[in-house]
Amino acid sequence: MSGVLKWLLRLAGGAILLALLALVGTYFLLSRSLPDYDKTLTVSGISAPVEIVRDNANVPHILGQTDADSFFGLGYAHAQDRLWQMMTMRRTVQGRLSEVFGSRTVKIDSTLRRLDLYTLARQSVAAQDADTLAALKAYADGVNARLTEINREALGRGAPEQFIFNAPIAPWQPADSIALIKLMAVQLSSHLENEVLFARAALALEDPDRLADIMPLAPGSGIAALPEYAALFPGADWSRVAQSEPETDDPLSPFKHRAFAGASNAFAAAPSRSASGGTLLANDPHLGFSAPNIWYLARLDLKTGGVIGGTIPGIPAILTGRSARLGWAVTSSYLDDQDLYIEEVNPDNPDEYRTPDGWKEFRTARSIIEIKDADPVTLTLRWTDNGPVLPGSHYDLAEVTPAGHVASLAWTALSPEDTTISSAIGLMRAQTVQEAIDLSRLYIAPSQNLTLVDQNTIALRLIGAMPRRDARHESEGAHARAWLAAGKPLAGHAALCRQPRIHRPPRVAFSAIPTTRWWIAPFPCT
Repeated sequence: MSGVLKWLLRLAGGAILLALLALVGTYFLLSRSLPDYDKTLTVSGISAPVEIVRDNANVPHILGQTDADSFFGLGYAHAQDRLWQMMTMRRTVQGRLSEVFGSRTVKIDSTLRRLDLYTLARQSVAAQDADTLAALKAYADGVNARLTEINREALGRGAPEQFIFNAPIAPWQPADSIALIKLMAVQLSSHLENEVLFARAALALEDPDRLADIMPLAPGSGIAALPEYAALFPGADWSRVAQSEPETDDPLSPFKHRAFAGASNAFAAAPSRSASGGTLLANDPHLGFSAPNIWYLARLDLKTGGVIGGTIPGIPAILTGRSARLGWAVTSSYLDDQDLYIEEVNPDNPDEYRTPDGWKEFRTARSIIEIKDADPVTLTLRWTDNGPVLPGSHYDLAEVTPAGHVASLAWTALSPEDTTISSAIGLMRAQTVQEAIDLSRLYIAPSQNLTLVDQNTIALRLIGAMPRRDARHESEGAHARAWLAAGKPLAGHAALCRQPRIHRPPRVAFSAIPTTRWWIAPFPCT
C-alpha cells in the first residue's frame, strides 16, 4: 500500500511540476509579445532620431524632427499596442476573417468581398496629394518596423491574441489605412437597413395610415402621391426566401443595426459665451463597446505644431483633437448616402440585367474565401452600372426583392478616388476654422458633422459626399424621411431615383439631415 501511495504522490508532484512549467512557459511567451517602452531601437526609414515618450496614462507623445518621422513613430506605437486590432480590422475589410475564425464569419466575408472595399482603397491611393502619400508611406514604414523587430528578436507573435488565433501578418501598406476608413463608413451606415425595413412594412400593411403610425413621415406635407411598394412590380412573385442567420448578428460583423450605427455628441461655445473669454469645444465620439476601445490617444509633433487627440489604430490621423490654434470634433451626421436599386434579371439569360438601353451583362469576378478547418468557398461577384449586387440575406434584402430581381447598392464610400484620408491628415495642419473648412471638402465618407473652433470662431459643418439626386423628379430630391416618390408601374425594373454622382456639400454649416427611407421612381433617372 505504501508503494502505491508513493507512486501516486510522485505522479501528482510530476503533474503539478509540469503544470507550473507550462504556466511559466506560457507567461514567458505571452510576455515576449508585450511591448518594451524603455529601449532604443535602430531602424531604417527615418531621417533623424524619433522619441516616443509615454505619460502616466500610457499616451504616446511622438517627437519627430520631420512630419514623416512623426508619422513613422505613430505607426510604430500603434503596432506596439494595437497590432491585433489593426490586423483584425484589415482582415475584416478585406473579407478574410474566415481564414482565422472559420465558418462563423463566411457571411461577413462574402458581403465585404461583394462590396470590394479593399480594391477601391488600393485604387484611391493615387488620388491622394503628395503630403498625404508621404504620411501614409511613413506610417506604413513605422508599422513594418515593429513587425521586423518582432521577427528579428523573436518577440512572441507581436500580440498575445496571436497565440490563440495564429495567422501570418503581411506588411502594412498605404492602401490598408484608406481601407480602414471605408470600414468605418460601413460601421456608421444604417440607411440600407432603414430602407429595407420601410419597404417590408409597406408590403406587410395594407393601410397606409397604419404605416405612417408605425414609421412616421418627416414633418410637413408630402409633395407626391404615395403608391404601395408592391404596386411598382405588377405580377411580381413575393414568396419569401428562407434565410439563415444574418451577418449582422456576429460580434465580429461591421454591419451594425440601426440603433448602434454611430452616435456621438459635440458642442462649442463662442468667446462671448465662456467665462474665460475664449472658445470652448467638447466631443464625445462614442462608438460600440470593444476591448480594446476603438480609440487610441496620441500626440504628434508636426512642422505646423503639436496635435493631440483620438486616433484609430491603422489610420495615421488625429480624427478628433486639437492643436495650439484649432480644435475639431466629429459626430455621426446620418446623411443618407446609400441608394438601393432593384434590378431585373433577364429570364432567358441570368448573366444579364435590364438597363434603359436593353439587357446588359453583369460585370463579374471570381473570389475564393479560404476557411479555417473547412473547404474554401468560391464566390461570383457581380456589379451593375449602379453598384455591387448584394446577397439577399444582407439586412433581409430578399424580403423586398421580387423573384427574378436582385438588389444593387450605390454608395459614396464605393468611390475609387476617396480622398477622405487627405482631408483628415490636412486637418491636423490647419490653423484656422476657414482652413479646416476648405480641407473638409476633400472628405468623402463616412459623412460626419465637423465642429470647429479656433481662437475667435466656432463653426459646424456637414462633411462628406452626398449623392446628387434628380431635382426634376416629382420628389424634387428632397430629403424626406419616408416618402415614396410616385411613378407609374414598371415592366420589371425599379430604381431608387437618387443618382450616385458625388456632390460635395456647399460651404455652409448644416445640421443633421433627416434620413430618407425609400425612393422608387421610373427608370432611368436623368
